[in-house]
Amino acid sequence: MPRTLEALLGREDAERIIEFRRDLHRHPEIGMDTARTAEKLEAFLSTFPVDRVERVEKNGVVALIKGRAEGPMIGLRGDTDALPIQDETKNPWTSEVEKCAHLCGHDGHTAGALATALYLSKHRNFAGSVAVIFQPGEEGWAGADLMIKDGLFKRFLCKEVYAIHGDPSHDIGTILLQPGPMTASVDIAYMTVEGRGGHGARPQEAIDPMPAAAELILTLQTIVSRRVDPNDSAVVSCCYVHAGDPLAPTVIPQRVELSATIRTFDGKVRDLIEKRFNEITSGIGTTFGGVVKLDYQRRYPPQINDEKLSLAAIDALKPVFGAGNVITNARPSMGGEDFAFMSEAVPGVYMKVGLRDEGHQAALHNPGFDFNDLALANSVEAFRAIVEARLPLKD
Repeated sequence: MPRTLEALLGREDAERIIEFRRDLHRHPEIGMDTARTAEKLEAFLSTFPVDRVERVEKNGVVALIKGRAEGPMIGLRGDTDALPIQDETKNPWTSEVEKCAHLCGHDGHTAGALATALYLSKHRNFAGSVAVIFQPGEEGWAGADLMIKDGLFKRFLCKEVYAIHGDPSHDIGTILLQPGPMTASVDIAYMTVEGRGGHGARPQEAIDPMPAAAELILTLQTIVSRRVDPNDSAVVSCCYVHAGDPLAPTVIPQRVELSATIRTFDGKVRDLIEKRFNEITSGIGTTFGGVVKLDYQRRYPPQINDEKLSLAAIDALKPVFGAGNVITNARPSMGGEDFAFMSEAVPGVYMKVGLRDEGHQAALHNPGFDFNDLALANSVEAFRAIVEARLPLKD
């Protein structure tokens, strides 16, 4: 079974890591604007025997650790940004920032990666080097893509890359990974139904965008049920509609604004859905006599775990966690993950560590969520086991 954080790092350093995680929770930052977090990381890393620390894309931080012998490089990622949601945990380390909190556990991901950097820099039981990547902007900002464009993998020549995310739907002590899909692609469609406003009592004088918008919502949400193979997974959800003014109940509005989110694991299905969005919006615009403007944005690709690396990671993790605690048949998540940019650029594996125990029941993005500090040790053990298995020292 995995060791405790104290057994891995010693009592003093284990307490420092936990306090770092809780300090991060008290002082969350959004998107790419994570200057305080980056400064705290650099200050903490300066107390470790790491070989090099560099900034990438302003507030991204990378720590390089060399092993005992020459060899290739592996990347380990922890994300650092928070969400624009109010923290309602009522812990001593509850967020001090209004409507900003680490409710997806990125404070724990960062602390786990930091603890891994400390462990690896102390022991160096591997041949090659490890780049521990602290990445901002995961929650919708595509920070991984921005770091890559700023030269992440040109400066740090990783042959493969790994990431860990907390999962409160599984028990503490479990770890989840499998070859193939882990998270879905994330696309966003912004639509404007443009008509001609008028008086609600004389609709014949207007071009009413309201029934067109209603028809648009209904038709878009039949794409999956009628055009996507039932054996493939996909989601189209219209999540935002705005039109008119509640103080003007007799006014037909000029326009209706809508947005939708689209998720799938398959590139061909992704192409099909975008094509249908274009066809449906154009057709409904023609039918009602107005115009439907579409801004279709591909945000995150799907996270597809490399098969060979996943199987190797599973073999490395079973002796540490126990075969029954390495879950290899979990359903892929329809949530998005910008680590997918990294594993498109370099073969990669995305894993989840269980967080659930009696005191940690809240789901991700819930106002009552808090990362389970017991899982920090499991993140270290998972990363360590993979590094030592993939970069073995010769006898």
